[in-house]
Amino acid sequence: MSFDFSRIKPMIKTLLAIILLLLVSFFDLTTEKEISFHLFYITPVALVAWMEKRACAIVFSIFAAFLWTIANPLDGYTYYDYYVFHWNIFVMLCFFIGTTFLLHALKTLLEKEKEISKLNSDMVSAVSHDFNNLLTGLNLTVVLLEEEEGKNITKDRRNLYKMHRHNYDAMSEEIKVFLNKSRLESGTIKLDIKKAEIRNIIDNAVNHFLPMAYEKNIRIIRDFPKAHHAIKCDIDLINLAISNLLSNAIKYSPKNKNIIIRVRRVEKKFLKISIKDSGIGIDKDDFDKIFTGFYRTKKSMQHTTGFGIGLKMTKQIIELHNSTLRIASESGEGSEFHFLLPTYEG
Repeated sequence: MSFDFSRIKPMIKTLLAIILLLLVSFFDLTTEKEISFHLFYITPVALVAWMEKRACAIVFSIFAAFLWTIANPLDGYTYYDYYVFHWNIFVMLCFFIGTTFLLHALKTLLEKEKEISKLNSDMVSAVSHDFNNLLTGLNLTVVLLEEEEGKNITKDRRNLYKMHRHNYDAMSEEIKVFLNKSRLESGTIKLDIKKAEIRNIIDNAVNHFLPMAYEKNIRIIRDFPKAHHAIKCDIDLINLAISNLLSNAIKYSPKNKNIIIRVRRVEKKFLKISIKDSGIGIDKDDFDKIFTGFYRTKKSMQHTTGFGIGLKMTKQIIELHNSTLRIASESGEGSEFHFLLPTYEG
């Protein structure tokens, strides 16, 4: 016969709830009517309702109502009508049991929502992996065809291959976003904090999106301080966050405009990284909505395609680094996203 050690922790919590209930009853009795402790009975009742099964929580609610019942006559208080005392018992019992049912239903809904969220995350991850494998196969086929043609390739065919590479890079980025989104939501991403040069991270992101910027004749200006500054961060995740912001800036900026990536030292131990565009801008009413995931403003849907999850993922990445992604924007005036990262003091 084996002992189920998994029940030890819940048993300890329930025992602590019982002790708390007895303490509340004790103070309710000793303080008489000078200090009201009636509402404090609900605290241990709510704890047990959240931790234990519904049947156990109902028994505990009855026990709490019983302690409240015996505390009233013992403290010397007399009712002008004995039926009032019974009515109060009935109300308190209904209140405790009602709270138990309500919290149990809420917990059940939250657990179901968590299961659905995990299922969706797993499905997105699996589908993204499959898409990535198929996309890699398609790209390899096109590369082999291009190599086979060699010097005999025509101008039109070269343009088609160039278009394919552009679409492949764009699709790869979208798949990367989905894969990292599922990892973030499932909690499987663990930060690998290292010393990093912020210039290098930004340069890598910019170089990746230069072809997209060239197509719209957009100039990406890098405004860095003269002194080099190292930061503490997860290099891959911060690169992804900056890439998401830069990709959005290019997508939503009209042709022949500038995008400014600025780095400034602030508050002595932090660097402020900002990305400013001259695009369509964002209404203040949409500031919170754009970070919820799968949300795109009406103006953004008129300018380009996408899924609307990049900003949510970027916000989560920045928050993992104990920072906050902030936005300054007005409709038609462009947008600026910025955040702080700690400098490396070695």
